[in-house]
Amino acid sequence: MGTLAGAVVGVGSALIAERLRWRRDQAKEGAQTRRVVYSDFLMALSRGHSDMRTVVLRSDQPTGDRLYGDLHQALDGSGIWRLRQSLSLTASAEIIQLAVRACGALTTMRDRLVEDPDIRGDAYLLCRADLWRENAQLREAMRKDLGMDGPPDPEVGQYRYPAAP
Repeated sequence: MGTLAGAVVGVGSALIAERLRWRRDQAKEGAQTRRVVYSDFLMALSRGHSDMRTVVLRSDQPTGDRLYGDLHQALDGSGIWRLRQSLSLTASAEIIQLAVRACGALTTMRDRLVEDPDIRGDAYLLCRADLWRENAQLREAMRKDLGMDGPPDPEVGQYRYPAAP
């Protein structure tokens, strides 16, 4: 009887230990998946902004329908919409909401550039500040979700405050 009880305790302990190890491995794998998706999304956000700037800075300076099409293609070609869907499968509701706001800031920028393709003008500079602020909030939430500690990213510190009216 004692041997049977010992065997039950031993097997039970092994099963509990294995379950804990499995949970730990699942958490690590989930964090790694989120890290990749977060990084890819942030890079697409940056690429969309950069590609739109490239469109308005080209020497042939597109206008009208061509400018509209080129700016839309620059944003769509960044992969931001595909990666936004990947976020919906891996991220928390808070991060999804922040990503939606960052995408909104980027599309607002695109629409402003269609209206006025001057990257030195006030309209663009306000849109850029909004985008950078939304990006900063998103990045900080992503860092927190991944358990990254330390000081916030110093390069985005000035964009943590509400946008100017």
